[in-house]
Amino acid sequence: MPPHGGIFVGLWLLLVPGVTGSPPGAGGATLAFVFDTTGSMYDDLVQVTEGASRILERTLSRGTKLIRNYALVPFHDPEVGPATLTTDPRLFQQRLQQLQVKGGGDCPEMSVAAIRLAAEVSHPNSFIYVFTDARAKDYEQQEELLRLLQHKQSQVVFVLTGDCGDRSHPGYRVYERIAATSSGQVFHLDKQQVKEVLKWVEEAIQASKVHLLSADHEDGGEHTWPVPFDPSLKEVTVSLSGPAPQIEVRDPAGKVLEKGRDLKELLSIPDSAVVVAVQPHEPGMWQVKTQSSGRHSVRITGVSSINFQASFSTQPDPDSIQPGERPLQGLPVSVVVNCSGLEPPGRLREIELFNSSGRALLSLPLRPLSNASSGQLWVGSPLRAPPGDFLLKVKGEDAQGHPLHRLSSVTYTSVVPGLPQVNISSRIRAYRCEPQWVSCWAHSELPFRMQLSRAGAKLGEEKKFRGSGNVSWLIPAASKSDEGFYECTATNKVGVARARAYISVSEPPPRLQAPGNITASPGHDVVLSCPVLSAVPYNLTWSWDGRVALQEGGRARLLQNHSLEISRVQPGDAGPYECIARSAHGTATASVWLFIQEAPWVEVDASPQRFGRGQELRLNCTAGGYPQPRVTWKRRGWVLEQDQRVFMDSQGTLHIRAAVPEDAGNYSCSANSLLGQDEQAISLEYIEPPAILAVTPGVKALVGEDVTLECWVSGVPPPQIAWHKGEQEVAAFPAGSQRGVLRLQAVQEEDAGPYTCQAHGEAGDASASTVLDVGSAPHFPEPLGDLEVEIGDSVTLPCRAEGSLPLQVAWSRQDGKPVVQQHGLPGAELLIDGASLDDQAVYVCEAQNDFGKIRAEVKLTVTGQAPAIALAPAVVRVLAGQPLWLPCVILAGRPLPARLWLKDGQPVAPSGRFSTQPDGSLHVGQASRGDTGTYTCVATNALGSQRQEVALVVHVPPSIEPGPALVAATEGAAVTLRCDATGVPTPTVTWTKGTEPISPSPRYHLNPNGTLLIPSPSPGDAGTYFCTAASVAGFSSRQVQLSISSECPAPGPAPGKPSPEGGQPQAVVAPGFPVVFGLPEPRGGWVLGMGKTALRVVGCVERSCTSFVFSLHPAKPRISVNGSRGISAPVPILAVRGQEATLPCEAQGSPLPLVAWSRESRPLPLSSSRYTVLPSGSLRLAEPQEADSGLYTCTATNAVGNASVRYSLRVQVPPRIQRGPEVLRALVGERLELPCVAHGDPVPSLSWSKDGRPLREGERGALGGPHGAMTIGAVQLSDAGRYRCIASSSVGQDAVEMVVQVLEPPYLGDGAEVLLEKVLHENVTITCPVKGKGSVQAGVHPRAGCPRLSGFGNLHLTHPCSFLTAMPLSFDLWAQPSSWHPALG
Repeated sequence: MPPHGGIFVGLWLLLVPGVTGSPPGAGGATLAFVFDTTGSMYDDLVQVTEGASRILERTLSRGTKLIRNYALVPFHDPEVGPATLTTDPRLFQQRLQQLQVKGGGDCPEMSVAAIRLAAEVSHPNSFIYVFTDARAKDYEQQEELLRLLQHKQSQVVFVLTGDCGDRSHPGYRVYERIAATSSGQVFHLDKQQVKEVLKWVEEAIQASKVHLLSADHEDGGEHTWPVPFDPSLKEVTVSLSGPAPQIEVRDPAGKVLEKGRDLKELLSIPDSAVVVAVQPHEPGMWQVKTQSSGRHSVRITGVSSINFQASFSTQPDPDSIQPGERPLQGLPVSVVVNCSGLEPPGRLREIELFNSSGRALLSLPLRPLSNASSGQLWVGSPLRAPPGDFLLKVKGEDAQGHPLHRLSSVTYTSVVPGLPQVNISSRIRAYRCEPQWVSCWAHSELPFRMQLSRAGAKLGEEKKFRGSGNVSWLIPAASKSDEGFYECTATNKVGVARARAYISVSEPPPRLQAPGNITASPGHDVVLSCPVLSAVPYNLTWSWDGRVALQEGGRARLLQNHSLEISRVQPGDAGPYECIARSAHGTATASVWLFIQEAPWVEVDASPQRFGRGQELRLNCTAGGYPQPRVTWKRRGWVLEQDQRVFMDSQGTLHIRAAVPEDAGNYSCSANSLLGQDEQAISLEYIEPPAILAVTPGVKALVGEDVTLECWVSGVPPPQIAWHKGEQEVAAFPAGSQRGVLRLQAVQEEDAGPYTCQAHGEAGDASASTVLDVGSAPHFPEPLGDLEVEIGDSVTLPCRAEGSLPLQVAWSRQDGKPVVQQHGLPGAELLIDGASLDDQAVYVCEAQNDFGKIRAEVKLTVTGQAPAIALAPAVVRVLAGQPLWLPCVILAGRPLPARLWLKDGQPVAPSGRFSTQPDGSLHVGQASRGDTGTYTCVATNALGSQRQEVALVVHVPPSIEPGPALVAATEGAAVTLRCDATGVPTPTVTWTKGTEPISPSPRYHLNPNGTLLIPSPSPGDAGTYFCTAASVAGFSSRQVQLSISSECPAPGPAPGKPSPEGGQPQAVVAPGFPVVFGLPEPRGGWVLGMGKTALRVVGCVERSCTSFVFSLHPAKPRISVNGSRGISAPVPILAVRGQEATLPCEAQGSPLPLVAWSRESRPLPLSSSRYTVLPSGSLRLAEPQEADSGLYTCTATNAVGNASVRYSLRVQVPPRIQRGPEVLRALVGERLELPCVAHGDPVPSLSWSKDGRPLREGERGALGGPHGAMTIGAVQLSDAGRYRCIASSSVGQDAVEMVVQVLEPPYLGDGAEVLLEKVLHENVTITCPVKGKGSVQAGVHPRAGCPRLSGFGNLHLTHPCSFLTAMPLSFDLWAQPSSWHPALG
C-alpha cells in the first residue's frame, strides 16, 4: 500500500449531522468504523483513535442517546474481521486502541467484504466510515453489498489517504458507487486538516438530517441548483467533494451569502472538499452554485422533523398493498411513501425519479391511501422502474403552504424477479411415539403457492402467499413408517422451486423434569433433585460451575435416588448446578440454582472525596447479599431525591453532574433486604482553588511617605496569604484570613518595585502583583528668563527640569495657540526656526512626572524690518513672441518678504507662459498682444508690504490684410488701391511703383488709412504697385498689378485680316464680338489691334471706351524643382542647425507670376532677418534651428492661375557629447563606468578607443548608442590609460576624452617582519619592502614611543632612538600612497 499514511483523525463523521436523527423504531443507529490495518495506515490509526475519543465524549455528554451501539471491523488482505459489536463506548474505544497495523505494501485490499460485514452487524439507518489508503480488491462483490445498504438504508463515507495511483480503476470507482448509493461521499484528505476536521465533527453531531439533493458528475464544471427551503429546516449543509471545489449560496432575494457571516465554513480541504452550513433566515427558493475542475459529488442536507421512507408494491388495490424494498424490473409497481412530521393541512403532491447526476427521469402524482387514517401514507401511480440506480424525491406543501422537497437517503435499483427461495431443514430427527412437525419457509418477489408432499402425495392443502410464508405438517406419533424424504415446493410465475428434508425416527433420550431452584441458609444441609423419565437404563452426573460436583473429601454426596446432597452449605456453594442424564439414545441436561441467603453488605471508599465546582462526581457503592438487597443513597439521614443532575444508575453508583458547593456533606449508601441492612458513609468536601479577588493597583509615592498594599483572596478551605518582593517574603498572614495588608513606612527609592500577593491553598495557588513607584516631584534648578529674537532668526527657549524619571517637559502658549515645533530632548528645549511676529507670545513650560507637575513662563519678543523694493523702469516694451523679464529686486526686509505679481490688479497665475524666477522677476515665455497692461510686484513680510508698478507694452509686427492681386481701371476714372495694415504701434504705410517711392501729389493721394487713390489714371499708371507697412516692430509689404483701359480707336478692317502692306495686322471692327469683362456690347462692336506679342481690344458705349491688352501667349505659372515640374508630394529638404539653407522656387509664366511663401498654411514673417525671399523667388533661411522644421509652401500666382510646391524641411543637429569628469580613478577590482551621453539628430552612434586603439563592441564593456557607457566589471592595472568616446552621424561628429587611473593599495612584501640584532650605537638599516601602484610614502617608528621617521624606498635610520636599557625593540612599518585617496589604505 502507499507509504503516505493518512490522516483524518475523525473525518469518519463527515456527514454525521444525521446521526442524531430519529431512529427507526426503537432501535437506534450503529456507528461503525471499517479500518485498514496495513502498516502504511499507522498515522491514520493514531489520529483516528484520538479523534474518536473526543467525538465519543462529546456524543455521550449530550442529553439524548444518539448512538445505540458501536461496531469495529478491521481488515487486512486476506483477513476481514473479527467484528466488535458493543453498546459500551469505552469498550469500543478500547478495541480501537488495541488495533495493530502490520505488514505493508498491499494494494488493493478486501474492503468491500469488510464494509458488508459492518453493514450486516449494524442496525438500519446506521453510519459506516471506511478508513483506507488502497482501492478495493473484491470490487466484484459490490452488488450484494449495495442490496444490503439499500435494505438497511445505511450511509457509507470514505476517508481515503491513498488510491493506489489510479482513480479510474474499478476498485476505486466502486467506492464512488457505494457512496452514491448510500448518500455518502468520498473524501481525499491529508494531515494538515486534522484539527479543523475534528473541530467541525465535534460540532456536527447534534441534529437529525434530511436529504435535499444528491448529484455525482463524471466531469468538472459549474452547476446551479434551485432548492426550496421550508420553515422546518433549521440548518442546511452543502458538501462538495472534488478537485478545486467552490460553493456559492444565494438567498431568495438573490443576495450572495458571505463566508464568515451568513455562510459558515465547516470544512475546507484545498483541492479536495468544502463543507458549508447555512441558517435559513427565510423560507423560499434558494440557489446553490457548485464548481469543480474534475469528477465530483454534491450533497445538500438539512435538519428537519419532516422526512419520508419509500417502498414499492405490485398490487394496484390500495387495501391489499404489501410494500417491498425494491421495485421489480419489467412489472408495473407503485411507490408507497410514509411521510413523518408533516402536519395537516400539509400534503404531498408528486414524486420524481432522478438519476445519479441529479437529472429528473419522470414525475408521478401522489394520493393518500384510503386505509391510512393518519394521513401519513401516500401512493403514486403505477410505473415501470427505469434501469440502473435512481433516487426518489417527494414534493408538496407544508401546513403553511410553503414548498416542501425531500430526497431519499439511498438509491434504488430494480430487480429481476426470480424463483421463490425455499428453506427447509435437510435432516429432521424424530422420536418414536412422539409428535413431530415438518415446517417449510419460502420468499418470493411475486405471489406464490406452497405445498408439502411425500412420495408424490400431498400433505395438507396448498396455500397462497405474497412476499413470504410457511407451511407445516404434524406427525402425531412418529414411527419407523414415517421415515423418508419430505418435499416442499413453491411456485410463482417464473417457475417452481423445491427443497427436501429427510426424517429419521429413533428411541427418545432420557427426559428430565425441570427442577426448582433452592434457597438455603448458611450451615444447613441441602438436597438437589433431578427426576428422570426414561424407559431404558441411564447414567446421571452432577456438575457445578463446569466442574464435577462430587469431590473426594467434600461436603457433597450422591444419594441413591441420584439426588445431590450438600452438607453445611456456605455462601461459596451458591450458583448453577447441572444434572446430566445419558443413555444409549441420547443425553438430557437440566439446571437448578442454589441460592444461599446472605445478609446485605455494602462497600464504599470511605476516604473523603474532594471536588470542585462543575465537576461530575461518581460515588461507587458495591452491595451484596441474598436475596439481592435494595440499594439507596442518603444524605443527612434522608433518602436522596434524584433528578437529572443527581441520580443513581443500575449499578448503585451515585452520579452528581455539574457539582456545586452545596453538594458537599456526608452521604451514605444503604443496602436493605429481608435479612437486614448495611450502610456505609462517605464524605464530600468542596474545594475551591485560591483566587485573588482584588489587589491594590499600582501606587505612586513620594520619598518619605507611608504606603499600604492590600490583597483580598478567596478559596475553600481559606488559603494562606503572603506578600513577596522579588523572591523575598516580606509579610505572612495565618490561614483563614481573607485580607492581607502590607504597610510600608517612610518609603525610599530602594523600596520601589513589584510586590506579589500569593495565596496558597490545598486546591492550588494564586498570585497577583502590583508595582510601587517611589520618587520625587519635578523642579527647575535655574529660573527661566525672557528672550528677544530678530524676525527670521532661530531662537531656543530652554527649560531644564529635574526630578524622578520618566520626566516629561511640554511647551504651550499662554494665548492658547499651538506650539509649532519642538526639538532637542522631548520638550526640554523649544526651537523656533525663522521667528515671525506670530511667534511673539508668552510661552509656558510644564514639567511633569508621576509625582507632580510645575510650570514657568518665558516672554518672547520678535523684532524685524519692513520690505523695500529697488526702482525699476516704469515702462517695458517687447516684441510679440519674444520672452521678457519684469524685475522685482528686494533691497531690504526681515524676514525675507514674499513676492506676488498682479496684472491690472489681479494675481498672475503660474502657467506655461508665466513663471516667477528665484530672484523675484516675472518671466513671460512668449509675449502676446493680450499681455499688455500694468504689472504690480507686491513684497510682503510680517512687518508690512511695498508695491511697484511697471507698464508692459507688447509690440506687434505690421501685417497687411490680403486683397486682389490684379486691379483693372478705366483711363480717367479714379481707382483706389487698398492697404489695410494692422500692428502695435500703428504702422506707417508707404507706396512704391516698381522701385520708385510714391509721395502725396495731385496724381497720387495717400489716405491716413493707407489707401492709395489715383484720381485720374492714365495708361502710364499701369504697372506693379508695392504697399509697405512699417513700425518699430517690423514691416510688411504687398504688391498689386494695375491695368488701365484707354479711349476707343477708329474702326478698321475685319479682325485677323492682314494689312494691305502685308505687315502686322491692323485694328478692325468686330461687330457682335461677345461681352468682355461683363461690359455691355459696345455700339459698333469691338476694335481689335494685334501686335507681335499682345492683343489690344477696345470697345465704346456712349462716350465711354474700355481698352484691354492681352498677351498673345498667356501661360499659367510653372515651378520647377531640380528640373522636374508638377511635383505634388512634399520635397524633403535637409538642413544643418546654424548653417544657411535655401528652398528653391523659380517660377515662370506669362504674365510673370508673383511668389508668396507660407509655413504650415500660415504666411511667413518676411520682416524677420532669418527669412529672405530672393529675386528668383527662392526662400533663404539664415540660421535654421530645430524649431524651423516643418512644411513650407511656395505659391506662384498670375492672371491665368497659380502653382505651388511644398517642402518638408528637417533641421538636423550635429552630435554633441555631454561633458563629464576628465580624470576617473578606481581601485583594482572595483567596477568602473565611463559615461558617454550624446545627443543629436539623427541619433549618433558611439565608438570607443583606448590610447588610440579602437575598442570593438563588447570589449571591456564598450557599448554603442546615444547613451552608451563603457563598464569595466573588475578593474585591472592594464585598464589605465586615455579613453576617447566619439559620437558620429551624417551631419558631423563630436569626441570627448577621459583619463582612467587605476590605483592599488600599498602593501608590505615578504621580509617585512625580521629580527635584527645590533650593537648599541651601531647604525641600523631597516628595509621596508613597500609595494603598490604610484609613488608610495613609507615610514618606520619604534613601538616604544620614539619619533616617527619617514622616507621613500628603503629607509635608512642614521640616528636611531636611544634607550637606557638594552632591551629588544619592535618597530612598525607603514606605507601610504603619496596621492592619498579615501578608498586606499
